[in-house]
Amino acid sequence: MLLQELLGIDEEIYFVEESYLAQRTLKRTLDYLKGVRKFAEEGQIRLLRVREGEHTLGILVFNQADEEVPVNFWSVFTGALAETRSKKDFEVLMDSLLAFNLPEKDIEVSSESWRDAVNEYYSLMLVNRNLCEGCSVKPESYESVFSENRVRRVAEVFDILQEKGFYPEGKVLEVCCGNGMSTIALYRLGLDPLAVEINKCAVCQGLEQGVLNPRKTIVMDATTLSRYFEPGSFDAVMGFMLGLVYEFNKELWIGIMREAVSVAKEGGLILFTVSSKPEIEILARALLRMGVEGEIVDNTDSEGTYDQWFFVGRKQKA
Repeated sequence: MLLQELLGIDEEIYFVEESYLAQRTLKRTLDYLKGVRKFAEEGQIRLLRVREGEHTLGILVFNQADEEVPVNFWSVFTGALAETRSKKDFEVLMDSLLAFNLPEKDIEVSSESWRDAVNEYYSLMLVNRNLCEGCSVKPESYESVFSENRVRRVAEVFDILQEKGFYPEGKVLEVCCGNGMSTIALYRLGLDPLAVEINKCAVCQGLEQGVLNPRKTIVMDATTLSRYFEPGSFDAVMGFMLGLVYEFNKELWIGIMREAVSVAKEGGLILFTVSSKPEIEILARALLRMGVEGEIVDNTDSEGTYDQWFFVGRKQKA
């Protein structure tokens, strides 16, 4: 696990928060830290501090094996992904804790590596069925789930993009990635996207088949991107074969378009594919109103199934 590599420890590691999204509000973290602080005031406890420069990304508290838990492990507390108020509360508690107990090890890592480690932890928890109580879904074979024709179709979209002078560089966000069918094509094209998808089962399937990168995959609702990423975080935001876009549900998809644009940089590439012209027209109208300069591209073929229409453009200055 990346986290153990970064910290140079062999013991088991457990994050206090039950999911990546829970790291935003830190409810468990703040409650647990209050208890840890009281314990620290009474006696010495083992701590590790993780930092980037002078900024603390997280702390780890050692837990000695006992009758209830027969192995030693470290509890991980981090405010690196939290919203502003929760992050401030975390920092106050953390500073008071460190005032009583100096860390036995001070480890410097980049915030990007730390995020990757957090992502990987929750991905592995998911694929090991630790986040879905009573899961009865059995793994399927790669061949029964993934289609090379689908992967090829996405690659063909990028051939067209290159001809038009649109090609992603830098940090890429793929929304609504599903099980990673399109993500395979992005990897083969040399891109390293952060892939997000709300359906845990789809993400789990992609992870257990080795399609999705556990360090770059998050179970997340695409309508809440701006809650977790700062404005202008990505050089490109894209999504392939978005779910059916109709008049009756268009507000959902327009909301996703708004969130995608909000986390894209000025000049950032925006790309979305669907299966029909009416669908892409709904998305294109919304994106143009949001300040994206671009065009609809007819990509129909004889099969008439995947990525038949797409919108490509760039976010303009506000």
